[in-house]
Amino acid sequence: MRPSKTGLGFFVFGAAVFCYLIYRFGVDQIVQNIQKAGWSLLYVFCVWFLIYIANALAWKLLLDSNGKNISFVRLFMVTVSGFVINYITPVIALGGEPYKIDALTDSLGTQRSVSAVVLYRMVHLLGHMFLLLTGIVASLLVLEFPAAVRMVLLLAAVLIVAVIFFTLAGHRNGVFQKLGAVLQRIPLLRKATRSFNQYGEDLKEMDAVITDVYHHARRKLYAAIVLEYVSRVLMGVEVFLILKGIGIETTVVSALFLYVSYSIVINLLFFIPLNLGAREGGLALGLGSLALPPLLGVYMGVVMRVREFFWIALGLLFILFTNRKKPTTVPQSANNR
Repeated sequence: MRPSKTGLGFFVFGAAVFCYLIYRFGVDQIVQNIQKAGWSLLYVFCVWFLIYIANALAWKLLLDSNGKNISFVRLFMVTVSGFVINYITPVIALGGEPYKIDALTDSLGTQRSVSAVVLYRMVHLLGHMFLLLTGIVASLLVLEFPAAVRMVLLLAAVLIVAVIFFTLAGHRNGVFQKLGAVLQRIPLLRKATRSFNQYGEDLKEMDAVITDVYHHARRKLYAAIVLEYVSRVLMGVEVFLILKGIGIETTVVSALFLYVSYSIVINLLFFIPLNLGAREGGLALGLGSLALPPLLGVYMGVVMRVREFFWIALGLLFILFTNRKKPTTVPQSANNR
């Protein structure tokens, strides 16, 4: 079966941005950095294969019986393609979410596919936040930093704890109805919110999909968070492997700190497609704090960029090869375990 028109639209858009990025980066420069990175680049590719496997497994756990019509291979391809579209989306890196919704609609229905995507995004965020918190605490305990750096890390830790708290509250109480209530309190948005609230029953059902895992399958929720956490640990392993590939010996904690540094920066500058310049800046800041040459951040960023080009190309192909199956039945109850 062919992809939907929406899927083809995402493919055309992604292919155009991908070609532009290759042109801007330069084929010669890409080849030179592949040669310079050597075998370490292959290890980095393999690490990201494991990362995407963990992401897809986490999502499969969250879907539970609702996702019985979706094979793991298909979910893996949708996961990779969705993240790829997020990487290359200008302004806000959320373009992959509409693609994921469209890719799952024939199997889950529109409302459930929206809830499934939001639910996974929340778990993905929790895994990220827990890893950042771990990296900050480990760095403060093991590494020596100037007082200013320690204060910034402590402030970041407080903000991360707040994000974790509100995200867990969303798992417990739902998202869509709460969002409607908040929007209704904002005068400028009150009129638009009225039409939003007309779909009260639909919003209630969508919230039921999100909260159902928390209330009836909490072990699977926790397992999914652990898988997302592991995927983020592997991103720290990527940093370790890149440095080791150029002969720089470092500790796992230092590599994790470097991941935390660039992750915080690219999340603050989320509106930049493919994190152009943001990752390198974050790495340079982290390297400087570890008394390593900040210019290494440029090289590390280039290696990560080459890795991204590979997965972007693969993710775009996945959009074309992902079959969309129509289910024999679509579950009518969120609480169907």
